[in-house]
Amino acid sequence: MTATGVRRRHATWVVASLVWSGISLAQPEDKSNSPPNVIDGAELVQALRAGGHVLYFRHGKTDLSTRDADRASLDNCSTQRVLSEEGRQQMTQIGREFKRLRIPVGTVLASPYCRTLDTARLAFGKVAGEPELSHTVTADAATTQRRAAALSKLLAVEPQPGTNTVLSGHTGNLQEATGIWPSPEGVAIVFKPDGRGASKYLATIDPTRWAELGRKAQTSGAAKR
Repeated sequence: MTATGVRRRHATWVVASLVWSGISLAQPEDKSNSPPNVIDGAELVQALRAGGHVLYFRHGKTDLSTRDADRASLDNCSTQRVLSEEGRQQMTQIGREFKRLRIPVGTVLASPYCRTLDTARLAFGKVAGEPELSHTVTADAATTQRRAAALSKLLAVEPQPGTNTVLSGHTGNLQEATGIWPSPEGVAIVFKPDGRGASKYLATIDPTRWAELGRKAQTSGAAKR
């Protein structure tokens, strides 16, 4: 993506985020613009079971009575927008569905915000902080461009054989890197590294769809017996 394109997207995202944080009472539109899924249902589950994919999770559902008041001290969760109780349950359940579906997870990286770290930890039981996944809402254009480039590289890194990589992050970063706005909270966007330094989009999985995917995989398996 060009520097001009990043600056334009960044400006749009900053305006939306200021509205979100309470400067205006109106909330910005939070609507997915994901392309149609390339694969879905049982085929998608089988692909994930085989490994080799990167899943970008937007953090789980948050408590909108909390907000990011101090972005300089990310170790202090009391000054951040955090997962709601529903969001914590949401991500815990997604972790259970991964185990039930036998989807292997290797590397798990997250933005250093509490909501993204908790998203990964609750679902997958492990996480390493990755500063380049940090929210870009208050970043300048150069930092935004650098983080977009860093995310593009992470999406293109091939996972360890037989595993999938998970990235837990925010909306703006993925939009800057790929043009995709991940919505709603807790959504997963699936990419496939191509082995040549890039990745391709495969699917968007709503947080409520994991159980449905499990049923479709079971039905497909039964039909093949």
